[in-house]
Amino acid sequence: MKNILRNAVQQRRQVLIDKLLKIGVFKKEDRHFYEWTLSDLEEENKFIETHGFDSTKGKLNQENQYLQ
Repeated sequence: MKNILRNAVQQRRQVLIDKLLKIGVFKKEDRHFYEWTLSDLEEENKFIETHGFDSTKGKLNQENQYLQ
């Protein structure tokens, strides 16, 4: 049972990381997304969906928090 849950968490983390990589986001504040917890990634994904992301500038449309 532990392995099933662990695998599900790892798969969900990878899906979220892939979404971030697809739009051109590789890290935030010198922390790569592979270092983040699932909760952190879920929160970040929700934030980006709400505020939008300009991949041509490598920054959020409103708050400019991302660096590429």
